[in-house]
Amino acid sequence: MGTQSADADAYVIVIGGGIAGVAAALHLKDRGLDPLVLEAESRVGGRMTTDRVNGFVIDRGVTLLGNGFVRMRSLVRRLGLSPFVGKGSFSVGIQDAAGCRGYRSGRFEDLLFDRGISLSARVACLRFGFDLLRHHRALVHGRSTLTDSLDGEDARTYFQRIGGEEVFERIFRPGLNGPVGGSVETSSRVILMQVIWNLLVRREWTLTDGVDRIPETIASQVRVTTEAHVLHVEQGANGVQVEAEVKGKQQTLRTRAVIFAIPGQLVPGLCPELTEELRELLSRTQYSRIVNAAVALSKPPSVPYAGYAFTPDVVPGAEIEMEHLRAPKRCPEGTGMASIFLWNTPEFRRLDADDECVKQQASEIVERTFPECRGKVLFVHLVRWNIGIAQFPPGRLREMTALRKRLADWNSPFDLCGDYLDGLSSEGALRTGEEAADRIATKLRKQ
Repeated sequence: MGTQSADADAYVIVIGGGIAGVAAALHLKDRGLDPLVLEAESRVGGRMTTDRVNGFVIDRGVTLLGNGFVRMRSLVRRLGLSPFVGKGSFSVGIQDAAGCRGYRSGRFEDLLFDRGISLSARVACLRFGFDLLRHHRALVHGRSTLTDSLDGEDARTYFQRIGGEEVFERIFRPGLNGPVGGSVETSSRVILMQVIWNLLVRREWTLTDGVDRIPETIASQVRVTTEAHVLHVEQGANGVQVEAEVKGKQQTLRTRAVIFAIPGQLVPGLCPELTEELRELLSRTQYSRIVNAAVALSKPPSVPYAGYAFTPDVVPGAEIEMEHLRAPKRCPEGTGMASIFLWNTPEFRRLDADDECVKQQASEIVERTFPECRGKVLFVHLVRWNIGIAQFPPGRLREMTALRKRLADWNSPFDLCGDYLDGLSSEGALRTGEEAADRIATKLRKQ
């Protein structure tokens, strides 16, 4: 492998400091390279960041990590974060006009013995369970390259085909709209199957002091420059030039290779040298808009479930996560927190309201659902994600799988990583970062 030239700022520059980007940088360092991460925000982590407000620990995006997240668990052990690992909870109560039905993580039988749905619906649940077992190897986040055969229809069509329309409309549509960004009916069935397998079947875990400890600890071991807005990337005769505005000052950085660890639709605007085919493919990357309104409570309601979802006729475009139940030790003693995840529906453009209106909506949803919480709201902490959860209509994951396979043979100093290449999970994003690092290291070794 060649040595870094004297005028190079880094052997490899990673653009984006989310979990995919920092994982790529750590993997490059393990391979003996000198990476530099450029992050536009003031801290790393992306959707794995955490805010700490008045003693409350508030994950801005990701909170629960599945037991099948093998690479993430290995990374946590390596970083010395195992003492912070605690159990999470994905138990959910689904409220419709008939009342509330509950389902516990790791207890698939709750679906099979649910007397609140018809016998034919429970038979469809059994068929669905067999499909999960039959395809379980492909449903592990980070292994979406094995999902080609499953990526041909949307979730609603799939359940209609197996006689489970009632199951979809009464359970999975309301229960999973939040985790998939408000579009479960148009998502590929493989996305729904992955979420169910990794959270409802495999169970989950979290870090008691916030998931941001993972990317922040990685960032302490590699070179990172924050507030670095990349403007242009271009390949030259002597390597790659990266034009960036770093803390308000324009700079030109030189490197041997670049890994784009940012949402796919943003890449073509930075790197016009990409092929037209790749530009078109990346430009079709879509993410949902979503808001997390964390409602702090002086006294939490006494409830049996960590999450509450609603059919559209009850509360449209919203779900509730009881943070003190799904991720214990996040709130001061005796208090609680209800995170209200909001998204737009055709009838309710919730996200288009100003911050105070959204906070008011969130408080009203909590007080309407749990009347004992009236007068107990301490504050509402708002997090807006205009680039929230990656969207995967049927066929999109298959396209991304084909792209990941082509990247190994791509004769270019550029590479890609991020959740949009694998699915909805932080585990998938992490794995794509490590894969990109391996590909770049192999290419540079041959030079």
